[in-house]
Amino acid sequence: MRRFFAIFCLLLAVLPVSICAAQPIVVNVATASWDDFANRDETGYYFELLQRVFPEPEWQLKVQFMPFARSLYLVEHNRTDITLSVYKGDTKKALLTENTVEVDSIYVAVTAELAATWTGLESLSHKRVQAMLAYRYNMLTPVPMYYEESSDMLTMLNSLNAGRIDAVLDYKSNLLMYVPKLKAPQNFVIIQGVLKAETYFAFANTEKGQMLKHHFDLAHKRLIDSGEQDRLYLETLEKRRVDGEK
Repeated sequence: MRRFFAIFCLLLAVLPVSICAAQPIVVNVATASWDDFANRDETGYYFELLQRVFPEPEWQLKVQFMPFARSLYLVEHNRTDITLSVYKGDTKKALLTENTVEVDSIYVAVTAELAATWTGLESLSHKRVQAMLAYRYNMLTPVPMYYEESSDMLTMLNSLNAGRIDAVLDYKSNLLMYVPKLKAPQNFVIIQGVLKAETYFAFANTEKGQMLKHHFDLAHKRLIDSGEQDRLYLETLEKRRVDGEK
């Protein structure tokens, strides 16, 4: 009997830890990369929120970076659990978080001629305006525009620089990133905060996605009520400001 007990204890000692411990729940995240919000090293404001809502070791975030249009397609077709930075109207199939994760500030790059007569967003009325694929900025304003989308920001900005289009809408950091790559010296003006948009995370409309959304909404509300979300967001904006002054 004592010999059997000793063998039993030895077997327990060599069993893999994974058999004795519960496996973490894997959360598949598909997202584009955005400076200071969704960095490719999995840092930034969005990941700060996710890591607080889905902490290790109970949860495991599995992140894939890709163009926004692709991430939206995957969540709408239940091929990922979560997609980040989604506006109302971007999706009819996925489930949006109960509360916003931020309010986006969208900038516009315009020709020097348009900048000289700029009076606000209405100045884009019936102008040739472009933005990145699937961003759908035309849905955020009633101003009628000749609006198109493309997957190539550099081509759009070169077209703007040459006067072939009137404006390009995007985040400030995205616009500035391509200025050094222009074919000719910059000949356009960047105007801040012309659009504001409430931003959400989107979950797949599956049993798992519904469970993840329910868990997220409860934990997210606690972050909002405690002031933690505001603190993280303001830290992110301050980092952007400092980086922009360098």
